Amino acid sequence: MLKKIISIGKKRDFLETLMVIGLRLVSIGVGFAFIKIYTNNLTTEQLGKYFYLITLSYLMNALIFVPVDYYIQARLALSGKDIPLKALLRLNRKVCFSAIILCLAFGLPLSYFGKIKILDLAGIYGTALFLYLCNFSRGLLNNRGHKIFVVNILVLESALKIGLFLLAAVYFSASADLLLYSSVVALALEMLLIVFYFYKKLSYNWRDEGIETYRTVIKKSYALSIGAVCNLAQLQFYRLMYVWAGAPATAAIYTVVTNLGASGMGAISSVYSQIFLPKIYASKGKYTLTYIRNALLLAGFVGVGAAIFGQYTLMLLTKNDYVQYAQVISYGVLVEAGNMVIGAATVFLMLKNASKIMIFYNIGAAIVSVLSGFVVMTYWPENVFLIGVPIALSQIFIAAFLMMHIARFDTKE
Repeated sequence: MLKKIISIGKKRDFLETLMVIGLRLVSIGVGFAFIKIYTNNLTTEQLGKYFYLITLSYLMNALIFVPVDYYIQARLALSGKDIPLKALLRLNRKVCFSAIILCLAFGLPLSYFGKIKILDLAGIYGTALFLYLCNFSRGLLNNRGHKIFVVNILVLESALKIGLFLLAAVYFSASADLLLYSSVVALALEMLLIVFYFYKKLSYNWRDEGIETYRTVIKKSYALSIGAVCNLAQLQFYRLMYVWAGAPATAAIYTVVTNLGASGMGAISSVYSQIFLPKIYASKGKYTLTYIRNALLLAGFVGVGAAIFGQYTLMLLTKNDYVQYAQVISYGVLVEAGNMVIGAATVFLMLKNASKIMIFYNIGAAIVSVLSGFVVMTYWPENVFLIGVPIALSQIFIAAFLMMHIARFDTKE
């Protein structure tokens, strides 16, 4: 009888995994459709502006939201099953208020110098806020076994972005601002659905306990904030540099093409992490190196596929103007593969209460990438391919050193 129950459980897990993979493939298709729609409706200059505003939003996310997300996920993974909603609400009120202050502190000077419009601040803050809320909630649900819902909601998110952008384009001219704000509305609607499901399915209480004060959380996770900002500078600072230098189109071309590689690899890595990342939490970090090894093997297969089919993918999903840059797709795959390694390493270090180590690696990678990127922009401002060289090398550098550090931890234990 016991063997039969175990067999049924294994079969259910297998079927659930197949459903996750199938739904994530649907999500990949919808995501690619979204890329095709916005690349065909916006000029490269408008795309450059959109990626510029999104990057500023990611910067605020990295400074405020990302470290809090990682810290709370790790904290709740080590605690009981009940989620202390009152404690989470108390913490997140202060987090959101801090984000408003930060947005104004950086945004108003940029507006004064003509680098953004004052109304762009609402889009920047809204994107950062709802990205955080959706990512945090999805992570919480995924770590508690609600994988099917999480994948379904990701498919719905992409579909909402497409539908709302196309609907808005009927009444207004397609622009970077329209794409940004329609995406914010899509994330807000997704969050409403997540909240409804959360209340129905998760075990929670209204006690204000189990989560430290905001000041304590910041003290314990500030290293992750520095790491997240450095990671953003390392991988995406070129989007700001090229816009400030008056060449948004060059940055837009690189971003569109690498996004195809990153989206494909990201979708696959999302399935992988959704299935296997909880094992790192459950094993208190022991599963990390196995997770990274398998992730790199997976990335290798995707890289080969990108090299063979990249040109045809660009012809199918973008304008013909982008086809000549097909070799740039490989940068997107490599960067996303590095993010898989870095993400797993971050969880490991957070569980081991050793996240400060991330500072040194991230700062080094960011400095190398930004300075090298500035040289490339200065001497070869129209060379799209060269943008990715310092980004790829710095990503390899930080991933390799983090893997060595985790291996040392395992040896000591």
